[in-house]
Amino acid sequence: MYKLLRELGNVKGIAAMVILCLGAFIEAIRQLKCSREEFDSLYMELSEIVKNSQPGIIPLTHLLEYFELDMQQRLKPEMTMETVRKISIQSLEDKISRFKRNAAQVKKNGLAYVRNRDVIVVHSASTVVTNILVHAKEKLDRQFKVIVLDLCTERTQQTVQALRRVGIEHTIIPAHNLSHHIEGATKMFVGAMTITSNRKIVAPVGTAGTVSLCRLNGIKVHLFANTLHYSHQNSARQNIFQVQEEANIGTTEFSLNTHSHDLVCLSFIDHIVTEIGEVSEEGLLIAAPVSVPLSRDTVREDQSISVTVRGLPEISLA
Repeated sequence: MYKLLRELGNVKGIAAMVILCLGAFIEAIRQLKCSREEFDSLYMELSEIVKNSQPGIIPLTHLLEYFELDMQQRLKPEMTMETVRKISIQSLEDKISRFKRNAAQVKKNGLAYVRNRDVIVVHSASTVVTNILVHAKEKLDRQFKVIVLDLCTERTQQTVQALRRVGIEHTIIPAHNLSHHIEGATKMFVGAMTITSNRKIVAPVGTAGTVSLCRLNGIKVHLFANTLHYSHQNSARQNIFQVQEEANIGTTEFSLNTHSHDLVCLSFIDHIVTEIGEVSEEGLLIAAPVSVPLSRDTVREDQSISVTVRGLPEISLA
């Protein structure tokens, strides 16, 4: 199951996977044949599997926790299974809508960062990054170029198809060859699977090296992610998949230790753009927990939080 979720995230992207997984929950509930008493245990069994994926899918975890809180508040012991089914499906559909609204707002905010004559490095096929680029060309007629770093054939194909569809000029290169094209680049766009409490982002393998090369050459790095990607746990607790494989070349045998994702310091990111606009590191770390229920990865609902958004006065959220 964890391997399937990991591969799905690599091929489809986290945003698509969150929507797909919630849709699968809805379909499972729709087809479920069980008693009212069995419903809770069956749901929790599946929920725990998803929450313990490698690495953790933080936006999905948050949305499932919102769903669980909703069910605690709305379900009554005397309700029939059909009523429970109807309420559950409606709640999950609301969570999908919320995630889509957040993503759409990040895209809208991100359009301001695409300028005419830009040459934008895209490290991995982030759905939100691709949507920003497509809409900047399609809706605003911005004239810019994209350097696509090839890391995963399936994701590169998706990105290239989207760019070609709207006529965005682009170059595709192996990620390790960026040094030959770096002088022509003006900025880098990246998404994130997770933003951790100790100020790191969990991103596809190779992101750390690409971000470092861009910073070394004075190229501003832009992170686009809605605040549901924020985890209240540090990078060591993100359950990043690690495998040790035995390998041999000729007569030399050795163990190869591999991680499924990179960790990138948030301090290496120049612009952090969320659904509420561009925020500072501090603003991001305190903005994300708003309205998340109390659990192993959350804070109190009644916690009052102040958020600093660049270009706006400090606002208080409760």
